[in-house]
Amino acid sequence: MDEEIKAIDRNNTWELTELPKGSQPIGVKWVFKRKMNAQGEIERYKARLVAKGYKQKEGIDYNEVFAFVARMETTRLFFP
Repeated sequence: MDEEIKAIDRNNTWELTELPKGSQPIGVKWVFKRKMNAQGEIERYKARLVAKGYKQKEGIDYNEVFAFVARMETTRLFFP
Protein backbone atom coordinates (compact mmCIF):
# COMPACT_ATOMS: atom_id res chain seq x y z
CA MET A 1 0.00 0.00 0.00
CA ASP A 2 2.87 2.34 0.78
CA GLU A 3 4.35 1.77 -2.70
CA GLU A 4 1.01 2.61 -4.34
CA ILE A 5 0.59 5.82 -2.33
CA LYS A 6 4.16 6.86 -3.19
CA ALA A 7 3.52 6.16 -6.91
CA ILE A 8 0.31 8.23 -6.83
CA ASP A 9 2.20 11.10 -5.21
CA ARG A 10 5.23 10.79 -7.50
CA ASN A 11 3.12 10.74 -10.70
CA ASN A 12 0.86 13.61 -9.58
CA THR A 13 -2.15 11.39 -10.25
CA TRP A 14 -4.50 13.35 -8.00
CA GLU A 15 -5.21 17.01 -7.58
CA LEU A 16 -7.07 18.07 -4.44
CA THR A 17 -9.91 20.48 -5.17
CA GLU A 18 -12.96 21.83 -3.39
CA LEU A 19 -16.06 19.65 -3.67
CA PRO A 20 -18.88 21.46 -5.52
CA LYS A 21 -21.84 22.43 -3.36
CA GLY A 22 -24.47 19.69 -3.14
CA SER A 23 -22.07 16.94 -4.31
CA GLN A 24 -21.09 13.82 -2.43
CA PRO A 25 -17.50 12.55 -2.50
CA ILE A 26 -16.80 9.21 -4.18
CA GLY A 27 -15.19 6.69 -1.87
CA VAL A 28 -12.17 4.54 -2.60
CA LYS A 29 -11.22 0.99 -1.71
CA TRP A 30 -8.06 -1.10 -1.76
CA VAL A 31 -7.81 -4.07 -4.13
CA PHE A 32 -5.17 -6.66 -3.25
CA LYS A 33 -3.64 -9.21 -5.62
CA ARG A 34 -0.93 -11.87 -5.44
CA LYS A 35 1.50 -12.15 -8.37
CA MET A 36 2.55 -15.76 -8.94
CA ASN A 37 5.58 -17.08 -10.81
CA ALA A 38 5.59 -20.02 -13.25
CA GLN A 39 5.97 -22.52 -10.39
CA GLY A 40 2.84 -21.18 -8.69
CA GLU A 41 4.75 -19.56 -5.84
CA ILE A 42 3.91 -16.07 -4.61
CA GLU A 43 6.29 -13.64 -6.30
CA ARG A 44 4.95 -10.44 -4.74
CA TYR A 45 1.85 -8.77 -3.38
CA LYS A 46 0.22 -5.86 -5.18
CA ALA A 47 -2.18 -3.23 -3.89
CA ARG A 48 -4.26 -0.81 -5.93
CA LEU A 49 -6.42 2.08 -4.79
CA VAL A 50 -9.59 2.32 -6.90
CA ALA A 51 -12.58 4.68 -6.91
CA LYS A 52 -16.02 3.32 -6.16
CA GLY A 53 -17.36 4.43 -9.54
CA TYR A 54 -20.48 2.31 -9.19
CA LYS A 55 -21.86 4.93 -6.80
CA GLN A 56 -21.96 7.56 -9.57
CA LYS A 57 -25.12 8.41 -11.48
CA GLU A 58 -25.04 9.24 -15.20
CA GLY A 59 -26.07 12.81 -15.91
CA ILE A 60 -25.49 13.84 -12.29
CA ASP A 61 -21.89 12.86 -11.54
CA TYR A 62 -20.70 12.50 -15.14
CA ASN A 63 -21.92 13.02 -18.70
CA GLU A 64 -19.62 10.86 -20.78
CA VAL A 65 -17.02 8.15 -20.31
CA PHE A 66 -13.76 7.74 -22.20
CA ALA A 67 -11.21 4.98 -21.79
CA PHE A 68 -8.26 5.13 -24.18
CA VAL A 69 -7.41 1.72 -25.61
CA ALA A 70 -4.61 1.19 -28.11
CA ARG A 71 -4.26 -1.99 -30.12
CA MET A 72 -0.77 -3.41 -30.70
CA GLU A 73 -1.23 -3.07 -34.47
CA THR A 74 -1.83 0.65 -34.07
CA THR A 75 1.21 1.23 -31.86
CA ARG A 76 3.40 -0.67 -34.35
CA LEU A 77 2.44 1.88 -37.00
CA PHE A 78 3.88 4.67 -34.89
CA PHE A 79 6.81 2.84 -33.30
CA PRO A 80 8.34 0.37 -35.78
